[in-house]
Amino acid sequence: MNTRLLVVALATLALGLSRPLFGEDKPAAAGTGYTVLLDLKIDEKGAVEDAIVAATEDSSADHVLERISMEQARGMKLEPRLKDGQPVKYSVKAPFVYPVEGDEPDANLDLVRPIIHKAIQPAYPAELAAKGEIGGVILEAVIGVGGNVKSLTVLRSTNPAFAAAATAAVNQWYFKPALRDGTAVESRWRLAISFATDVRMPDWKWRFAPRPSLGNYTVLHPTLPLPPAAPPAPAGK
Repeated sequence: MNTRLLVVALATLALGLSRPLFGEDKPAAAGTGYTVLLDLKIDEKGAVEDAIVAATEDSSADHVLERISMEQARGMKLEPRLKDGQPVKYSVKAPFVYPVEGDEPDANLDLVRPIIHKAIQPAYPAELAAKGEIGGVILEAVIGVGGNVKSLTVLRSTNPAFAAAATAAVNQWYFKPALRDGTAVESRWRLAISFATDVRMPDWKWRFAPRPSLGNYTVLHPTLPLPPAAPPAPAGK
């Protein structure tokens, strides 16, 4: 089954921004989050005049963490640097760390990750859709050697109805199982299932599963009216 229906790139949606850890903030413990590394160009007054992504662990379709990092960088003010007593421009690498509860980046590194073979899209709970409520669910799945979901645990969710919808669907998913040295093995993975509208997206924390992660999937509920259909083209003479 084509699983692209589960992935939605919503680059222009309003986002709940969470400030990353940078500079004088207390750094995150190793392996507890996703990092975006920016190359910053600093002017003579210490303001950021340019920024580019040097390295990233942002796997989202719309590069949400990279965009948050760039927005944060634009508002930063650093200490000016002097050369021969005069302020000068300089460059600096700036890591923006986004802590994720339960992240285990070293888990399953010896495995070829499972591939979704059959997926049922979660249904957006009608009562929450009617209220325009958005949210997300973080799941942990144990995938058997046959590719079935042996067990599924809700690690956290914004609403029990979202959790119920996500588990009902993911329990029916089938995978090409993980491989170790070419042999199928049972494995443990996490998934982020977010529920969004066409004008609002959940906070990034509901779009990034702690590793070992199988990915991030969005269920979209449209709220805006569809544009009117184009009039038919005139018949040719």
